[in-house]
Amino acid sequence: MDRKRDLAIVALVKAIAVAIVIASGFRAVSDDDFARVVIAQEFAHTPKLDPTGTSWLPFPFWITGAAMLGAGRTLLVARATAFVLGLLSAVLVALAAERLTKNRTAALLGAVLAAVFPWSARLGVATVPELPTAALALYAMASLVGPREPRARLLGGLALLGATLSRYDVWPIAAAFAALTTLDALRDQGRAFRDRALLFLAAPLAVLGPLLWVAWNHFTRGSAFDSLDRVAAYRRALGGEADAPLARLFAYPIAMARHEPELFSALLVLLGLAALPSLRAAARDALRPYARPLALALFQLVALSAALVKDGAPTHHPERALLVGLLLCALLVGDLAVTLLPRAGPKARLGAGAATIALLVFSLVIVRRWFRGEDFVPRSDEVAMGDAARALVPPGERILVEVRDYGHFAVTAAFGRPEDVVLDRDLDPRKPTSTSSFDAPENLPRRLADARARFLLGRTESPAATVLGPPRAVRGPFGLWEQPAR
Repeated sequence: MDRKRDLAIVALVKAIAVAIVIASGFRAVSDDDFARVVIAQEFAHTPKLDPTGTSWLPFPFWITGAAMLGAGRTLLVARATAFVLGLLSAVLVALAAERLTKNRTAALLGAVLAAVFPWSARLGVATVPELPTAALALYAMASLVGPREPRARLLGGLALLGATLSRYDVWPIAAAFAALTTLDALRDQGRAFRDRALLFLAAPLAVLGPLLWVAWNHFTRGSAFDSLDRVAAYRRALGGEADAPLARLFAYPIAMARHEPELFSALLVLLGLAALPSLRAAARDALRPYARPLALALFQLVALSAALVKDGAPTHHPERALLVGLLLCALLVGDLAVTLLPRAGPKARLGAGAATIALLVFSLVIVRRWFRGEDFVPRSDEVAMGDAARALVPPGERILVEVRDYGHFAVTAAFGRPEDVVLDRDLDPRKPTSTSSFDAPENLPRRLADARARFLLGRTESPAATVLGPPRAVRGPFGLWEQPAR
């Protein structure tokens, strides 16, 4: 009963954190959020094994697309699915905390901290797979701790199957998990055959996702590493080569500390307490279960840093790729706080409190003010325009959408019928730049005929707006026009 209550508390705290994030105006991290919704909508319309045909892994689209098959292909359904996955992720982190800590209060505090730090809260509603992926990976890492329970290890391998089919950044963790699990199975000579068999099964299960994806790329695209080549080519096309190799090597750890300074400040203070002679034994006892998970998190950090040097890592928001490390840090903070603070003397607690306040002020005033990350893109006007177009454009009627930036994904996601959307041009940096027909009104009739569309959606300030007449709907700088049927 206590366990269920703790899990319910963590889920409730997560829901409150997400509600606060939404109330603050957050809607999406980047245009990728909307692009993923569009792909899930396409999957729900025409299901296929590889929903994207690009470098993105398929599992998140299977999940969101399945939800859309039952509840409708709307942006709201995608966001509701992300919210539910956020709650489930918080519960998974809490289950991992139970295994890593020796104290119920420590597990609860760590899981609550993991649910509320800013990036965790944002990703609890964003339509991207980082939080569920990190939670699955952390759950698997926790299964490496304590008694070698074959069932727990098998569940860890299954969790990594889902995680590795969601994001590439957990592939190093899966490889390390498989190696350690195989080593444990070889060591446990005295175990029953069934138990050892389950351990031997958990190891390949953890790396099955990467193996299947590489095989899929080999047989369908002609290159086993086609997806990774696409990521590198895209990064180079964006100008990623300008960064110095040394700067790239340390980009991930710097991003972690810069984007979650409060979390790292608390961890720094607690590690300072752990260095006190009177607290060293208790600290060692608390930290011992984290040895393997921390080793896997460090291995992931090194692997991603090396990949970044070779253009093979995510093109933006590097802190999201290491979310599993941030979640692990939150559990560490909760565990060390509950373990060390009651044992510390008055002077030590006073010093820790003063250091915490000083670091918190430094984090809020200096780090978050002067080292801001990328701005978020709610795309409110684009979403409003897509909603209006969905109500005005009959199903089956095509709509030509002006492309100025990647905001067209938000328009399409809100429209909810990507098969009826024709983009005016392609902005892929790997391809030659093309001109928008909205800048050349004389070309619009031919473009509409080629697209078999009689509805147009674009900016009211574009040159084409001067010859299209009054729009049927206007939302912010965007308008929707309808041309007479031919």
